[in-house]
Amino acid sequence: MIITIGRQHGSNGHAVAETLAKRLNIPCYSKEIVDRTARDSNFSSEVIRSYDEKRISPFVAPSTHFFGMDEGFRLNMQIASAQFDAIRSLANEGDAVFVGRCADYVLRGREDLVRVFLLADMPYRIKTVMERKNLNRDQAKKLIKEVDKDRSSYYRYYTDQVWGASDCYDLCLNVGRVGIEGAAKVIEDFINAAK
Repeated sequence: MIITIGRQHGSNGHAVAETLAKRLNIPCYSKEIVDRTARDSNFSSEVIRSYDEKRISPFVAPSTHFFGMDEGFRLNMQIASAQFDAIRSLANEGDAVFVGRCADYVLRGREDLVRVFLLADMPYRIKTVMERKNLNRDQAKKLIKEVDKDRSSYYRYYTDQVWGASDCYDLCLNVGRVGIEGAAKVIEDFINAAK
């Protein structure tokens, strides 16, 4: 069983994924994908993190590292390709929960795949980000918009699909309505019902 979790920033998607993985007694991969990519490629973890789920543009390199326009764009594509290889490799090792990084698309066609998208109302997301990052309300709202824009652009570029659109997922769930534990339980119940 492979579960992929797409998530709006501030929806507590990572916490839901970890809670679900514990309930199912399977690994959860998020930042671990970066580590596997670094291990299996010639990119450092630092460089991979600077391009991780970032907006795609041939004109703006999404990194603090200096690269020309073409170099930054090519590097982004090479890192994404290496991450997708790492996702496939990890999925082939057994049951797991994957967070973000187009895993739902990368692993499409698998019969054991359950694709989930987690969202929440903006006040919930702002509160989450304020607490997690120690930001004020305006800073949190700005960060949410930036991260969501990056994720949406990244997803659209590599999948040619709309990030968060319900027809790309088996289940879309508002974490703000049911909480972290409730969301993990709903996903587990969905998986059991779909067997």
